Amino acid sequence: MQDNYFDALLDSFQLDILKKSGYLYEIIIDDVTKDYLERTKESREKIKLKKPCQPLGFGYGSMGGFYTFSEVVAQLDTMRLLYPNLITVKDSIGASIEVRAIWSVKISDNPDLNESEAEVFYNALIHAREPMGMMTVIYFMYYLLENYGINPEITYLVDNRELYFMPVINPDGYAYNEQISPNGGGMWRKNRRDNGGGVFGVNLNCNFGYMWGYDDIGSSPYPSNSEYRGTGPFSEPESQSFREYCIDNNFIVSCSYHTHWNVIFPPWGYNLEQTPDSTIFNNLITLAIALNGYRNGIYIPPPENYPVNGYSDDWMYGETSEKNKIFGILPEVGNHIDGSWPIPERIFPLAEENLYSNIVYAWGPGIIENPPYIKNESLNLSYCRPLIDTLRISAIENNPDNHTSNVYAQLLNPNDSLLNEFQLNQTDSTFDGELFFATSDENFYKIRFKQTGLDIPSNFYSSNNKLKFTTAGPLKMDSVAYVKISNVQYGVKPYVKNYGTSMTISGAKIRLYCDDPWIFSIGSGYSNLPDIIPGATVAANNWILVQVIDSLFNDQFNFIAEITSNGWPYWKDTLQLIIPPVGVEEELYEIPTEFLLSQNYPNPFNPNTKIKYSIPQSSNVVIKVFDILGSEIETLVNVEKPAGTYELNWNAANLPSGVYFYQLKAGSFVETNKMILLK
Repeated sequence: MQDNYFDALLDSFQLDILKKSGYLYEIIIDDVTKDYLERTKESREKIKLKKPCQPLGFGYGSMGGFYTFSEVVAQLDTMRLLYPNLITVKDSIGASIEVRAIWSVKISDNPDLNESEAEVFYNALIHAREPMGMMTVIYFMYYLLENYGINPEITYLVDNRELYFMPVINPDGYAYNEQISPNGGGMWRKNRRDNGGGVFGVNLNCNFGYMWGYDDIGSSPYPSNSEYRGTGPFSEPESQSFREYCIDNNFIVSCSYHTHWNVIFPPWGYNLEQTPDSTIFNNLITLAIALNGYRNGIYIPPPENYPVNGYSDDWMYGETSEKNKIFGILPEVGNHIDGSWPIPERIFPLAEENLYSNIVYAWGPGIIENPPYIKNESLNLSYCRPLIDTLRISAIENNPDNHTSNVYAQLLNPNDSLLNEFQLNQTDSTFDGELFFATSDENFYKIRFKQTGLDIPSNFYSSNNKLKFTTAGPLKMDSVAYVKISNVQYGVKPYVKNYGTSMTISGAKIRLYCDDPWIFSIGSGYSNLPDIIPGATVAANNWILVQVIDSLFNDQFNFIAEITSNGWPYWKDTLQLIIPPVGVEEELYEIPTEFLLSQNYPNPFNPNTKIKYSIPQSSNVVIKVFDILGSEIETLVNVEKPAGTYELNWNAANLPSGVYFYQLKAGSFVETNKMILLK
């Protein structure tokens, strides 16, 4: 979603509606499948030569790197063959319209027994064109099996949970994509219900009973629409089987994988409002996104977040008459570039970046168990001077069951690479530590916390992406230019200087705010700044509109300027807007390359004239007017100015006709010109 447009993947039915709507649109990719095959041809050839990541374990499939449906079934058989004490034989929970089995398995320490352990459910491919969810699930399954007895946390979870998996809910739709595009990229989404007239498919994720058909925005009554909800709730054998499977088990947490958005959504989907358990959902998602940087869907409003009704997670959570309440969440794997079918090179990274999240779902913090985790964090500085300042770090834990644990602060660079880790000191529920930078390196950094349980082997990370600081800079206000638009409106252009010695600050933006009661409004949002090399001063790209109530009551205003770099707020500084004196108005234009004092115009003049001058660097500017005898008549400017080209208006109504001189002094530069007042 952008400021005034968004990208969308449309089928032919939706495209016809768009064409009739009158909205402006541009078709970027006419055939998504063809585009995918062209983009991935070289990659697909390379992966044919690669072996799986583990012997007989997770690896590439034959459909553009993704497993086909038959290969998924073979993987389930292989898991049972290799780990018979940890995973069940695959079980068919029902059949699709075309009579393909819908397979499920369970991983636990005693998989063939029904123990009184918390049950967690992972599923994928309810939408047939989203295979990355299935690959993410199978990767996690192998990780559990291969690390049992080796990794204490995985061992604990397998011993104390019953973890259920359904990698392919919609086998017909997925098999159809293999049929129409065996190298991947097939864009069929629904199941293969024959609706008549050559129209096929029901969107299974709009076919569940809770709020089915709530409106025609979150689902469609038209069979040709990709959001077609079916003739009634649970009209499809796939959703019926899914329903019975949830009723027969006692799932507490469910994770239904989709692509693509880099986000995790909770219910409700049908009206996009919060549930009674929104705090629990928020905590669960906040912990789950700590390492992969996905967004919390709770905070994504319309129109970017769109409603869907009759979908599985709403039913899992909302339907409680025939089953227990299930905390169902919906991760969308991958970014907009990855799309529905990521390139083969992205399969492993996307599966790996959701590994920690899957472990969090298995813990079910606040739902199944209460392992300790950090809930509040703070830093004392956003700008830390190396070799001078000490960074003080503090964290407060959530630990209702009083588990024992250690907390570590991890120092990361902007690419999330771990640079250092040190243990914090504990006082009750607070953990504190200090970090002194013994080098003069200029850089941007993040602080992340890791809390490791001692009596239970939990490992949770903080996800406060705003816990960042820098040793670069600092950035400070150098000066400000302004344009008087009217007696109550001014255009303000701040100038910022990088006082660092080695690092260029990129992606910087600036915004102004002021609590002066005479300020009526300030232009909203951030104004971009050019890249700022060490020692350089740059101006904001845009003028910021400031409106005062009445400039007669106040001739100067103090603002706070907040500066960000790539979205991170680091520096705050003050700047002052001074209302220009009567008869003198200035305007700033482009930044010049040399000092220049232009001839006034008009010349001769009566009684107003304009004086234009340029300074290529920040300087103390003095402009004075002298009579023909050299006596000073008036000082027009005496202030520190940033680099720029300026123009001022001088009114000589109170002076007699004659020859006058005006002089510019800026640093060591001095120039004088003659002008004639003729009345």
